[in-house]
Order: sequence, then structure tokens, then C-alpha cells
Amino acid sequence: MNKSAQENFDFIDDILEEISPVEMKKIEQRMLNAEKIRKAMDAKGWNNTKLLEALNMKSPSIITKWLSGTHNFTQDTLVEIGEVLGVNFFEKEERQIVFEFHFPVMENKTSGFDSFSSLDYILNSHQINLSGYKNNNCTEYQA
Repeated sequence: MNKSAQENFDFIDDILEEISPVEMKKIEQRMLNAEKIRKAMDAKGWNNTKLLEALNMKSPSIITKWLSGTHNFTQDTLVEIGEVLGVNFFEKEERQIVFEFHFPVMENKTSGFDSFSSLDYILNSHQINLSGYKNNNCTEYQA
């Protein structure tokens, strides 16, 4: 790398070091909002003009500013954009939650009754119903 290019990188590093962690989070959120808008527009096949019309706005430069990732959105603006694009800017990220159950299997020595495993007993006694859950892998088991 030549000396001029290295000086440019050093200059950029100096600028980035001056940005506080809070400011970096603000910038990141603006960029994420811009990305959500662009992806939703692409999914609908919309260009800037179509979004402008849907929002009943007049200034095309505002859409460009939004998509640049530098615009500081108000909550009202995000709600309005979200309504026309079908995006919720305020929902938390979906996280997959996994529950693991470890139960000892006990032999049921009762006679005259249908035999229940310890898992059946625990699920029934605590009124736990797993049938409505997504990705329910507990539909079959052996005692």
C-alpha cells in the first residue's frame, strides 16, 4: 500500500475513534431502518416515486435521504412508512426459544389401568399441553 492510501486509512481510523458507542448505535439503527425500507420496497416492486405516492408526499429527495441511512427518523414517520410497506420497525427480533425436558422414565407397575410413562404423568399432572407448539418434537416417545 502506498503512503497516501495508508494516510487515508489512518485518517478514517482517527474519525471512527472519535465516535462514541452511543453515536455508533444511532448510526447502526438508521442504517437498519434504511435497509428495512429498501427490502420492503423491493419486495413490493416499488421505486422511490411509488413510495412517495403511497405516503402522499411531494419531495422525492426525502426518500433518497431515508435510503441513505443518515436520516434521523421520528417514530411517527416510521409508523407511516411501516403502514404502507407492511413493516413494523418497533418489533423485537424473533428469537428461537428451545425448551429441553429431562425426565427419568419410571416403570408403572399398576394393574387394571392403562399404563402411563413418567412423561405422561408429568405432562398431565401439570397440565402441560405441547400439541400447539411449533416444531413440537415431543409427539412420540418411548417409556
